[in-house]
Amino acid sequence: MNYKILSCIGLLILVQIAQAQPNWNLVQCIEHAMKNNIGLQQSQIAVQMAELDFKTSKHQQFPDLSAGLNGGISFGRNVDPTTNSFTTEDILYSNYNLSSSVVLFQSGLIRNSIKQSKLNLNASKEDYNQVLNDLSLSIASFYLNVLLADERLEVAGRSVEVQQLQLDQIEKLIKAGVKPEADALEIKSQVARAEQTVVLAQNALELAWLQLKQAMRIDPETKMQLAKLSDEQLDKIQLEIYSFKEIIPKAEEQQASLRAAKNRLEAARLGEKMARALLYPSVYASASIGSRFSDAAIRPTSYTTERLLIPGVRIDDQSVKFEQDYPVISGTEVIPFQTQFDQFLGYGVGVSVSIPIYKNYNNQSGLKKAKLTTKLTELDVQQKRINLDQNLITAIANVKAAIKEREAAMKSFEAGKSAFDKTSKKFQIGAASAFELNVSQANLQTSEINLLIAKYDLVFKQKLLDYYAGKRIEL
Repeated sequence: MNYKILSCIGLLILVQIAQAQPNWNLVQCIEHAMKNNIGLQQSQIAVQMAELDFKTSKHQQFPDLSAGLNGGISFGRNVDPTTNSFTTEDILYSNYNLSSSVVLFQSGLIRNSIKQSKLNLNASKEDYNQVLNDLSLSIASFYLNVLLADERLEVAGRSVEVQQLQLDQIEKLIKAGVKPEADALEIKSQVARAEQTVVLAQNALELAWLQLKQAMRIDPETKMQLAKLSDEQLDKIQLEIYSFKEIIPKAEEQQASLRAAKNRLEAARLGEKMARALLYPSVYASASIGSRFSDAAIRPTSYTTERLLIPGVRIDDQSVKFEQDYPVISGTEVIPFQTQFDQFLGYGVGVSVSIPIYKNYNNQSGLKKAKLTTKLTELDVQQKRINLDQNLITAIANVKAAIKEREAAMKSFEAGKSAFDKTSKKFQIGAASAFELNVSQANLQTSEINLLIAKYDLVFKQKLLDYYAGKRIEL
């Protein structure tokens, strides 16, 4: 089948697929990646954990409350818990208590802990924003790689079409006796190389698609169509140039990683105060209430009388028999639970002071470590500022250089196109060889590819500058 027919069929298929599929713009790709990215989900969990730590630290300033309940059976010789006397009976017992304690003074430990937890929560949120920004930039890179690979495939396809037309034309000239058959061999070899370039470009496009879909966590078999970059968008990008003095305040304010580091520095300084608080006394207040129950606690339910002889009674110096009636318990019952609960109910309040005299050097070591942590965090903030300044200077220089490179690539492409048009016309009238035509065609294709690379390189570098400026990454 003729190559031109195959190209037309392939073009029709691509058009139908494009019409059936909605275009994905960069913002949509980023939003889809946000919903499915594992790193972003992990960062969200870290934020939730920091929120729990913050909530826990706030509750430390309130009194705690705990309840206790225990019970059992004692066998053999036991102490009656209701009378504290010994008994040999088996005793069923239970105890109940409710207690609470609160910190009255701890040198600001709890207050600073709340502030520190809040700062750590803010730092976790900034970490999440940083992951979000990095993901957006990564998706933008893969997105532009797909567009670049797609356009390179189009260039390679057009090159094959041109080579095939040249081959058809030279075969006509050979039949007419104007050109030697050797020229056809040169063109055929060029067609073969152009077809090989198409295969390589197709493989590069498939790899670029795979990288984008993996980053978005989409099935590699899913069909997608991306919205391409228009010349108007490119012209707009070229106008968005920043100066270092203009962008550095925005970058320091907008960069999430730097904001997170600043929050952690403040948290580390509070950590010093918290470690120092452990060197001072702490004052606590406590309160408790409790009661108990035992089946050894009994009460009489009925009485009888018993007549007893009282010895040693004498009347007129005569020994007489004297008897007296005494009441005797004839029936008992276990005191009811509610009665025992009320009877044995007790309360207690207290104040305690804990003075750290010697804690195996733990408190002193903790304070020194807290100071070292603050120094490390200060250095981390400084290093991030230095890196940000360097990255900004490099990014601005790269954008300016990319604009010049694109302008140079545009001039090179226009010159290559003009040279190819002239050589093609000379070839048609026999004034140029097939080799000269192939060299001109190769130069034109190279300049066109360089122009594409320069265009997308400029777009990405400008998006990188927008990233440092805290702007939303979009096309």
